Amino acid sequence: MKINLLKTALIGALSLSALVSTSASAHGRWLLPSHTSLSGDKAHYVMIDASISNEIFAPDKAFKPKEKGAEYDDTLLMALAPNGEEVSETIRAYYLKRKSSAAVSLKEEGTYHIAMTQKPMYMTFYKNEEGKRKRVFGKKSEAKLPSNAKDVTTTKVISTVDTFVSRNGTSKPAQLGLGLELGGPTHPNDLFVGEQARFQLLQDGKPAGEGIEVSILKGDTRYRNERGEIKVTTDKNGMFSTTWKEPGLYLIETSNKVKVNEEGVDAGRYALFTTLEVAPE
Repeated sequence: MKINLLKTALIGALSLSALVSTSASAHGRWLLPSHTSLSGDKAHYVMIDASISNEIFAPDKAFKPKEKGAEYDDTLLMALAPNGEEVSETIRAYYLKRKSSAAVSLKEEGTYHIAMTQKPMYMTFYKNEEGKRKRVFGKKSEAKLPSNAKDVTTTKVISTVDTFVSRNGTSKPAQLGLGLELGGPTHPNDLFVGEQARFQLLQDGKPAGEGIEVSILKGDTRYRNERGEIKVTTDKNGMFSTTWKEPGLYLIETSNKVKVNEEGVDAGRYALFTTLEVAPE
């Protein structure tokens, strides 16, 4: 379902490398839930941390702007309940220097889709007199470019950062219906070591298509010499699969070009960062 994101505000700062690169040097964006599975008769709260870091799930840079043009008044954390409705009871996110933290109430049984979706960001790229590629925020018509700028192009980027939490069992997660997100036969809260998971990459609620690279990276990268990133590619139906070798938290990261029919914009891109937890056998 498509939704009107009008809930918990976070203030965001973005860079293109953090949004769309799956290279080992890029900073990942993530939501970290205190739990991905809860049980009991009483309603629960789940805490959500949000940050940007190269060491996955170790907070480093909070979602707060450093550059003019990177500001987001409506950078939002929201949750879809198992019935597909937005959760009304949340605790506003607090900016804590290296991360932002919030809480979401889980009253219904089933799976909650918790996400942060930001309004479009515009970035303009150009080459300076030395031939080096540079970037500024804003469209060409708004950006402050040097007089000798060449090969000027503007890219529109929309990113989604999300995770899933289930209470007293799982249910089919509600879809955002906008941007990139995970679907498919494997439930995101039913992942175990040694089992194959099959996901479908969706774009605006439909199969994203073939040939899109997906990065799968286990957390706690600061404790490993090798990051151990796994890369897979979607088939014609947007499907991809992986078999989990270790338990723990994982970040699924991908991006895809989109057509843009907007004056002053040359290219568009969606980006996705999904946190999943894998249980032992």
